[in-house]
Amino acid sequence: MSNPLELEFVLVSSDYATMNAVSGAVKKYGAKFILVPTAEAARDCMNRRKIDGVFVDLEVPGALGVMESIRKGTSNAKAVIFACVLRAREYTDALSAGANFLLRKPLNEDSIALHITIAKELLERERRRYFRHAVNLPVTLNDGEGQHARMTNVSEGGMAVRTAKTLKHTSMIDFAFDLTPGASVIGRGQVAWTNTEGMAGIILQTFRGAGREDLEVWLRAQEQLAIKKNVPEG
Repeated sequence: MSNPLELEFVLVSSDYATMNAVSGAVKKYGAKFILVPTAEAARDCMNRRKIDGVFVDLEVPGALGVMESIRKGTSNAKAVIFACVLRAREYTDALSAGANFLLRKPLNEDSIALHITIAKELLERERRRYFRHAVNLPVTLNDGEGQHARMTNVSEGGMAVRTAKTLKHTSMIDFAFDLTPGASVIGRGQVAWTNTEGMAGIILQTFRGAGREDLEVWLRAQEQLAIKKNVPEG
């Protein structure tokens, strides 16, 4: 089982010194690290993966466009962006393009690590929001016509379900499921995607009663179990 709080970073750069500094700082957190040398490769990576943080070297042609496309995208729109700038006059453009933090080149490993520490709460909160925990639970869905389905994974923001009847993309839907005895989660969401295999993704938008709190408590418990399973035995 993967660690739900194992962060994943991307560096957009072809500069060796920048790569060494960023990779050294990222590894201190036990995080995954991916190097992409061009703006085109960065966009391709972002389209295929869910990323927590992105270091963008402004000396890469099209770097500002990469940051803008991240912010305008879907799955990585809330990724934390660290802009690596060489000149002070680049600060305004980097911030306008969507950077959260500015790192002045040449980069220093300790300075990068400090910025990651500052951003850590934001990084982990966003990862908790989207990290999907695998489950196999019954769920009742109602978009005007009720049906029973199976939930295959769930996060703070959504769930994937397998249905007998195809759901309509973008339709609003009522949901109800029990995580544990006495912890019923009832609310309303929207169908975000469907496929030909009977699967659908539902964004959880509103909850009735203590539904959201019950879900968050359950997810934290699953998170702690996953972390314990990843701790090496000494």
